[in-house]
This record gives sequence, C-alpha cells and structure tokens, in this order.
Amino acid sequence: MKRPTTYAFLSAALLGSSQGAILTFSDDFSGPLDEGWRQQSFEGGHLGISDGKYGLTANQGGGSNPKISRSTAGELDSSYVNSVSVVFNEFGFGGDNTQSDFKWKSFGSEGFMEVVLNSFGDMRLYHNDSDGGGGNIQPNTRISVANGDLLTLSNAYNTASDTIDLTYSVNGGDPISFYSGGGIDGPIGDTITNFVEVEVFKWGASEFKPNIGIDDWSLKTSGDAVPEPSSIALVSLAGLFLLRRRK
Repeated sequence: MKRPTTYAFLSAALLGSSQGAILTFSDDFSGPLDEGWRQQSFEGGHLGISDGKYGLTANQGGGSNPKISRSTAGELDSSYVNSVSVVFNEFGFGGDNTQSDFKWKSFGSEGFMEVVLNSFGDMRLYHNDSDGGGGNIQPNTRISVANGDLLTLSNAYNTASDTIDLTYSVNGGDPISFYSGGGIDGPIGDTITNFVEVEVFKWGASEFKPNIGIDDWSLKTSGDAVPEPSSIALVSLAGLFLLRRRK
C-alpha cells in the first residue's frame, strides 16, 4: 500500500523541481505553431508559418506592431544562450527602405535587454536594469546585411561573471562579436526569466512594408533542459497512471 504513495511523491517532486529553472525551448518552425508562443498586437502582421519560417510584417499607423513572445518563467540559476535566426525578406539595407526596426528582447526580474536593428543596417544593444538605469551599452553600429540574408544573433550569459557575449553572423558565416561585458550600471542581472520576444516596429511612413521570417529560435542553459508545461503535464499523468496500475 505504500508504493502508490511513493509514485505520487515522485511525480510531485519532479513537478516541483521543474518549476524552479528557466523554461528552455528550441523551435525551427517546421510545423504548426505550438501553444508556447503568444501572438500579440496587429493581427494582420502575423503571416504564420511558411517554408519553415514564422513571418511578420507591419503597417505604419495601422495599429500596434506585431510581436511574438514566449514565457521563460523560472529562476536564473545557470548560464544560458539565447539565439535567434531571422531572414530579412524585405527590410531595407540600401534597397527600398521600410523605415522599420527589428527588435529582439528578453525580460527578467531585474530588467530587460533588446537588440534593435533598423532598416538602414544599424544595430544597437539596449539594457534597462531594475534600479532605473537604462541606455545603449553598444551604440548604433553598421553591420553588413542585405535583403534576403539570414541573420543569426546569439546572446550568451555567464552567471559566474554576470556578463554577456553577444555575437551575430550572416548566412551561416563565422560569428562576429558585437558586445562583451556587463550592463548599463555594471551588473547584467536577470533579464531572461519572464519572457522573450520579437517585434517588428514600423516607425516611418514609407510605402514599403517590412517582411521577415523567424527561421530558428532557442534558449538553452548550461544545465539539463527543463521540460515545458506540456512535458510537465505528461510527467504528472505518468504518475497518476502508475498509481492506478498499482491499485
């Protein structure tokens, strides 16, 4: 009679331990959009999945700009790498300028960070901390990118040094360092355990619309991957199944 209780305790322990760490994920957008993603704002800006990419566009003055985000709820207890790859189908970069920004953001209990790439090809890194400090820790810097290119951004946080290394690469080339160091007032802190987000922001009245496709996005920690809510639910169901089977 004691064994069912043991199985129930094991299931609860697994659930409890999973709730503490960051929810990791990896998505190549090769299938239907899973329930972990949240689509926000301008409905017409969400083009959905096509050819293994999640498409976004925007209208200036046509309502809020489209965002796609994902919860990372947990505690910052290990180093992590947040990476995204995006194809800029139509954006600018010397062609028809859409007067837009691509924004890649992460939010945590101690502030947020965002990489902003505008349609002129200038990229910057912004950090805001919980003490009220905020500003660019890497100012606008021209990078070599064109319409049709695949841009990969990778932000690696080291929990021991409380610093980040942000790199980018174009079309699968070697990573190029964009920023390495601490935050606006020294520490980086927790800028990850709330949610991550991509936004297409059209700030100008240009007739040309931005069109991007998110090809791949992942968040990985230095520890074991933490199951997402769907996986945690399966663990719980497995525990209940064992309970019934023993009875």
